[in-house]
Amino acid sequence: MRLTITLASALLICCPAVTIGQQVAKPGSALPDFKLPSLAGKEFRSSQLKGSVVVLDVWATWCEPCIADIPMFNRLHEKYTDRGLKVVGIAVQSGWAKDIKPHVAKLGIKYLVLVGNDKITEQYVDVGFPVTYLIDQRGKIMKKYAGTFPSQESGKEMDLEREIEGLLQ
Repeated sequence: MRLTITLASALLICCPAVTIGQQVAKPGSALPDFKLPSLAGKEFRSSQLKGSVVVLDVWATWCEPCIADIPMFNRLHEKYTDRGLKVVGIAVQSGWAKDIKPHVAKLGIKYLVLVGNDKITEQYVDVGFPVTYLIDQRGKIMKKYAGTFPSQESGKEMDLEREIEGLLQ
C-alpha cells in the first residue's frame, strides 16, 4: 500500500476562511487600512505602522498552528525591535479583549496584540489560519506566509530573518 501525503494534509491550517467578493491582501499590494482596539482598549490604526518593517500575524487563540508560531514571533520581536521592526498579532474569531488577554499572558506574547473582527478576516485571510505578512516601511506587502509547516518552522524563521534584514538595511 502506498502512502500519499497531500499538500493540504502536510500544511497545518486552522479553520478555513471563506472570502466572497473580497480581494484578500497579497504581496505587491498596499496593506489594507484598519482601525482596531488593542488589548488595553486603545484604538490602533494601520497608519501607525508606516515607516517600520512589520511582521503582521493574523491568528486565533484556539488555533494550534497559530500558537506554535508565537515563540518565533517573540524571538523576532526581541531581536529586531530596536532596529525598527514591529511585530503585531491580530487575534480574530477569539472573542473580546477580555477573552484574549488570558491567552496572551499564558502564551507569553511580548508584542502588540490587537482585537480583530470579521472585516480583518475578509481582508487578510483567504485559506485559514495562521496568515503572516511581511510589510515594508512604505506599507507594501512584501511576503505572505499561509499556514505553518511544523517540520519547516526553522526555515520559515530563517526566511523571515533574511527578508527582515534586507528591509532594515
